[in-house]
Amino acid sequence: MWDWEVKTKQPWFRFGIRELFHYKDLILRFSKRDLLASYQQTLIGPLWVIVQPLLTTLTYVLIFSRVARISTDNVPPLLFYLPGVILWNYFSECLNGTMGTFQYNAHIFSKVFFPRLTVPVSQVLTSSFRMMIQLSVFVAIYGIYMLNYDLGVNRAVVLLPVSLLLCAGFAFGAGLIISIATAKYRDLDTVLQFVLRLFMFAAPVVYPSTIIPEEWKWLFWLNPLTPAIETIRYAFFGSPAFSLLPLLVSVFSVGILLVIGLVIFKRNEVRVMDTI
Repeated sequence: MWDWEVKTKQPWFRFGIRELFHYKDLILRFSKRDLLASYQQTLIGPLWVIVQPLLTTLTYVLIFSRVARISTDNVPPLLFYLPGVILWNYFSECLNGTMGTFQYNAHIFSKVFFPRLTVPVSQVLTSSFRMMIQLSVFVAIYGIYMLNYDLGVNRAVVLLPVSLLLCAGFAFGAGLIISIATAKYRDLDTVLQFVLRLFMFAAPVVYPSTIIPEEWKWLFWLNPLTPAIETIRYAFFGSPAFSLLPLLVSVFSVGILLVIGLVIFKRNEVRVMDTI
């Protein structure tokens, strides 16, 4: 038996988090669907999870290390670029999946009711699964390099989950806000894809933070992806010098972004369906 409560107004801070626990099976089904759909009718199937970041990293090694000769702080180029590539891929996949919530699922939303938040959550879960596999590959390659290089994991490795949550939270919060806008203005997606490609160079994916001029470092560290990537590099390579303050600032700013994103999403999720 169902109990329905009809209200004239919705509370401002209604996040809908509790509803997600009742629909956890649906979230897992969506995630499984996305994983299977990603590798259907492909030559090497799920191996793309491993091949894609490795090919990207090798390209960066050739262009930025061999040709442009950008410093990698005395870290082997392959090891230096790979964590940045993995975290950037994780961020961009979570962002793209979240901001396309209404565009690519309108046919489902118009037929049956369920919490709309389950879709972006499942997208983040799918991307997290891929990211964990890629991190495992990085750890394996790191272990091989340890045989010939003086490498060692330090205590900062306990902050690895914080770095990953920063990437996911930043992408999720921003994606929820953008999903409302792209549902109404379809051409925004094209513009945002271009901006996203440029944004990669605002994060230390292909260069270390040590090459940033002092007068611009305060702005550079405001990007939540910067402490996320640099924390992982410090944990595995011991460089660059680690500071906890930028990480704490990023955690605080991403937390605010998440709250804003959830509020905007929940207040507009029904209204948006009238414009699709």
